[in-house]
Amino acid sequence: MIRCCSTARGKVREDYYQALGVTVNSTPQEIKEAYRKLQKQHHPDIAGYKGHDYTLLLNEAYKVLMSSSRNANANASGRGFGSGFTGNGYSSWNGPVRSQALFVDENKCIGCRECVHHARETFAMDDVLGSAHVEVQFGDLEQQIQVAVDSCPVNCIHWVGSQELAVLEFLARPQQKEAHGVFGGGWERPRDVFAAARNFTRRLERQEQQEMAPEQRYNDDAREEAETVAQAEGRRRAGQELRWRRLLDVLNGLRDRRKPGADR
Repeated sequence: MIRCCSTARGKVREDYYQALGVTVNSTPQEIKEAYRKLQKQHHPDIAGYKGHDYTLLLNEAYKVLMSSSRNANANASGRGFGSGFTGNGYSSWNGPVRSQALFVDENKCIGCRECVHHARETFAMDDVLGSAHVEVQFGDLEQQIQVAVDSCPVNCIHWVGSQELAVLEFLARPQQKEAHGVFGGGWERPRDVFAAARNFTRRLERQEQQEMAPEQRYNDDAREEAETVAQAEGRRRAGQELRWRRLLDVLNGLRDRRKPGADR
């Protein structure tokens, strides 16, 4: 079985650490410094075309590792709605990850156990919360799963994109409320988990863009610097070509003078 958004990507994340030459214990600052150093060395304007694919890998590795670091810091702080999100889902996968996944809106589930009755390898009951959830994606035959979905009396079982699953499963569970002084705190669930997931995803994207903005400016500066080096190389070659042309003109002139009748 493959743990959603975690074990399936474990090997990939190991490759990202290797690409940047950092470890799982590296700080965000160390990741940033390693990224900048490698970007400057392998920029296509310096390393040529072969550096193009490698710089794309560096960009992706930096984006993923910095995002993981941000989520880990948020999880450590443990404050506010959605602060514990790590990017990992709760359900596991029976077989390869597919484009669609099953999601139970636990806030609307009435605990009837119909889904568990028809597909017990896929669905499970949380006796503490009194609601069902997906334990294993596609743990049963698809026919059994569809019967389980159709048997839900409140239509709280949904087919969703697998890329949406981690956020939805996270927000479907009770979230810690942000406290203000001695007031507030406690736990809550969003009334509309799909709307909450859209807002939460947009917030993550904004945070990601803000973190990537300084690196984009740095890449632009590095590109300008690389272009200056390229321009200097172009001027050097142009100068050499001009000197060779002048030398050839002189040689051709000498040859013309040596031809019979050239002085007449």
